[in-house]
Order: sequence, then C-alpha cells, then structure tokens
Amino acid sequence: MKELMKIDKEEANRLWEIQFGKKQQAFDFSGRKIIKAAYNDRRSNYGWNIDHVLPSSRGGKTVDYNLICSHILTNDEKADKFPCFKANGKVFEIRKRQNHYEIVARTIRQRETGEKVKNFRNAAYGLKCWKQCKSNSRRVFAGYVKIRVEISDKSDFLVEEYENFLIKFFNKKSIFVEENRNNYLNCYVLYCGQRSQVYIFTVMVGEIPKKQDIENFLNDCITLNTYSDYFTNKVGFKSIQIVCGMKDYNSFWDMSLHCKKDILEKQVQFVDSLVVDELVRINTSAKKTLKYDILQREFYPYNFIFTKLRDDLGKHL
Repeated sequence: MKELMKIDKEEANRLWEIQFGKKQQAFDFSGRKIIKAAYNDRRSNYGWNIDHVLPSSRGGKTVDYNLICSHILTNDEKADKFPCFKANGKVFEIRKRQNHYEIVARTIRQRETGEKVKNFRNAAYGLKCWKQCKSNSRRVFAGYVKIRVEISDKSDFLVEEYENFLIKFFNKKSIFVEENRNNYLNCYVLYCGQRSQVYIFTVMVGEIPKKQDIENFLNDCITLNTYSDYFTNKVGFKSIQIVCGMKDYNSFWDMSLHCKKDILEKQVQFVDSLVVDELVRINTSAKKTLKYDILQREFYPYNFIFTKLRDDLGKHL
C-alpha cells in the first residue's frame, strides 16, 4: 500500500514553482492537465499532488530532486510500480541518471524489444498468448484534428515550419497535409489583391479511451487555437481554422480497419477559428460553455482560448 506524503500546500506550491515557474496551469509528465489552485483536490478534474520519482518503498528520498508534481490520477496509476508503469495510457520507465532518477516515456520500439523472447514452439507459451488475444468489442472513439491554414502565395516556408510545430505539439512522427484541394471551400482566395494559398493539415490522434482523455484532447485544440491568434498576428499567417472531432466505432478492430480512410477522406467545412463536433461536445465541458448551441455544417463554433497563455504570447508580439 502506498504511503501518502504529508506535504502542506505552501511546500507543494514551492515545488510547483520549481517545476512550472509562474504558470497557473500545466501538464504533468503523462499529459494530464493540472491547475495550481487544485492542489490535493480529488473533486477537481485538474487536481494534483506530489509524488516520488523513485518510490519511497524502493529507497526514494523526500527531497526536491526526487519529487514531482503530477495529476492525482497519474499518481494513483504510478503508485509504487518500478521500474515500468503505465499512466494516462502511456508506458513510462524510471531510470537512474548519475545520482538521481528520472521518468522517461518508453517508445513503441523500446516496449517491443523489452518483451520476453517469444517461443511459439513451446505449446504452453503459444496457448497462453492465444488466451490473451480476446477481441475488444467495446465502443471505441478515435480523435482527429483538421486545420485550414491560409498564407500568402509566396510564404511556402511557413507550411513546413507549421507542420514541424504540429508534429512536436501532438507528439506525432508525421502530419498529413493537402494543397489546393477543390473539394474544400476557398482553397485559393484573393487577400487584399494578393493571391493566397490554403493548406489542409490532418492530425490523426488515434484511440481516446477515457472521458478525461477526450477533455485533454479538447484542451490541446484550445491551446493550439490560442497559438493561432499569435501566429496570425506575429508570424505572417492570414488565417488558421481548426476542427476538433471524433469518430466512433463498434470495436477496436473496426477502428483499425477504417479509421485512417474515414478521417483522411472526411470533408469538413471550416466555419470558425475553432469548432467541435457532436461527439466532442457531449463528452467534454464544451457542452456547458458553447456560446451558441447551434450546429453549423455539422460543427459547433467554439472559439475558446486560454487567456493566460494568450497574454503571455502577447508579450512577444
């Protein structure tokens, strides 16, 4: 049983500032959003507490370099597991770095090479694997983001920069991008007498297993929308419009077969800086904060931003 640390709010806030500085909201190492004011609040979706990097049961000390701010759910999932554990649907490993320990995300390649040697010539091993191959027949949700970017016809270098930004932002190896697709509205437009070019970016987020993960997905799109305001004022983009949506499937198998084709070929109409579809609306806080609860071409306008981030970005204008 994991022993709870007794750290008062003042000490917790000191550790928060070491890790996140003056930010009032942040994301823990697993990608869950936390808010500074929600320390130790299990009733909040953004509650957080202090966890040992190296569990105390393994000799971890209660000192600054071995303490980390993490979402309460992340802390619960990590518990005293060592060296590997799963949090927020991702696999992490606690590794020693000189005289301290760090939490490192494991890649798919590392997870595969870290598995035990497969021996299907051993009947017991093979049948054990077969028993683990049960089908997943529950309803599955897959997330996607489509982004319409308008730039001047002579600013193609911005497209590559924005693509690289999206790859880092969504932690993806690649992003799908289309140019001059006539089946989207206004692929070529005239902007103050100057011709502009439109590109459509598609980000396939993949399976979103829990309701909290859908909320995190929406928050990512709100964060990106906040950056869009900065990019259009500072970097040189004419406009950026974002669609935040989900597709539902009867099973994981069904999603595996059809997800890529469904999302890449899905045609959307960009009607605002940020819009959400019905599945995102009913499964997140968006249903309570929509300005107008009226569909426009299958989507709800949701031009929401994080004001603190917007103000911080504004200082760089």
